[in-house]
Amino acid sequence: MSKISAMPVLRPQVLQGLLHRCWPLLRGVLQVGLLSALWVAMEAVRAHFGWGMPAGLIGFALLTTGLFSGLVKARWLQGGTNWLLAEMLLFFVPAMLVVTEYTELIQHQGLRILGVIVASTACVMAATALAVDRVYRLELWLARRRSTRAGLHREQE
Repeated sequence: MSKISAMPVLRPQVLQGLLHRCWPLLRGVLQVGLLSALWVAMEAVRAHFGWGMPAGLIGFALLTTGLFSGLVKARWLQGGTNWLLAEMLLFFVPAMLVVTEYTELIQHQGLRILGVIVASTACVMAATALAVDRVYRLELWLARRRSTRAGLHREQE
């Protein structure tokens, strides 16, 4: 007779501890998957209706609408978006490879290209700063409005 060894069985405590340690990573992967699924869905919608707007921009508008309306909570996507922002440098590696591939173009048009890059970066930074400032002022105004209403409500009682 041969001895057949039984597979080790994971106890619930061990499985729960493993899940507890892996949950932040799994949650981030799920959040990035959700963002990717949104992009794929918007690509299908864009292709179906023949829109010329990029799918990423359509998805961004839809996600922004969901965030501002309260249908989507920021914490639902926070881990995935933080990871994507942390690894953003990886998204620029293909651009650097193009630069090394077209050295002759860079030699002849390099200053113009640099000017466009600097000007567009400055425009994006200025637009972002303006948007953040406006949203911050809106949040302050809404907070003051809520506190004023709460104070009036207490006085009436």
